Amino acid sequence: MNFEFVLDALFGKREILHAMECSICGFDEIYYIDAMTNKQIGRACKECNFVQKFDF
Repeated sequence: MNFEFVLDALFGKREILHAMECSICGFDEIYYIDAMTNKQIGRACKECNFVQKFDF
């Protein structure tokens, strides 16, 4: 499955908050915010296929 489809299914409409070095693979791990509420919704790394959704 395409990584962008996974992000669309889990996060929906999103914007990038910031990127930092992934602790697993060393590439960019991107943190996302919800486009409507501007609340942090999760993080993902495309290189190691890591996705985490934040449920506050």
